[in-house]
Amino acid sequence: MTMRSTVMTLALLLCALAVYAQTVEPSSAVQKRMLQLEFESLYLIEKQEAEQVNSWSIPSVLARYGLNNSVEVQVNVPLLREAVYEDQRMVNSRTFLDKVQTGVSVNLWKESGMLPEAAVMARALIPVYAYDNSEVGLLLALNMSNRLSEDLSLNYNLGLVSEESEESGYYIFNLSWNISSKVHSFVEFFGSTFNGTEITHNLNTGIGFNLGNSFCLDLSVAQGLNQNMLFYGGIFTYQLNI
Repeated sequence: MTMRSTVMTLALLLCALAVYAQTVEPSSAVQKRMLQLEFESLYLIEKQEAEQVNSWSIPSVLARYGLNNSVEVQVNVPLLREAVYEDQRMVNSRTFLDKVQTGVSVNLWKESGMLPEAAVMARALIPVYAYDNSEVGLLLALNMSNRLSEDLSLNYNLGLVSEESEESGYYIFNLSWNISSKVHSFVEFFGSTFNGTEITHNLNTGIGFNLGNSFCLDLSVAQGLNQNMLFYGGIFTYQLNI
């Protein structure tokens, strides 16, 4: 896999997995008849020797709707802009709608002692842009969490993205802290492997602000630990009953 395709796959993963400015997915569905809209913008930079790829979601929109208190349907529409540089000179740029993702998240069980709360998530990745990878892909994930205290929680995901002959596995470990009723923060490690060969590890941290009962704004920054990669992210979340 080339650096450019690696960046695009990672950008797709981040667009698919963003919740607040974190990449971790929740282990519980949104409440029945609740519509949650997440407008996320992520700026990703990766450098490798003389080549640099910048990718920007402008924005990615994720809609979640609770069919009941255990099942939610999801639709994610990622609009991306990509620029490729060689020796600091732009050689290619494009703005396009990446694969639209649609699927469900289903709660499996609630937390009980050391047993974490868990949900399984499945999304189809449907191509809408004219590029080589034109088949429908699949994202599967097991999303879990343990509440360590009233304000501290441990969240973790294990997932797989399959697209034609390429498969990407990923992990996420997230520690979230409610500083107050209006401010929260997090730190997380996340990484992925491409076709069982290339493995990336990243550190992500951020802070969020609850703006009333229905609005939330989160900001984050992430650094690649074993590759020259940097992310800046932000997301605005709105909830309403319908």
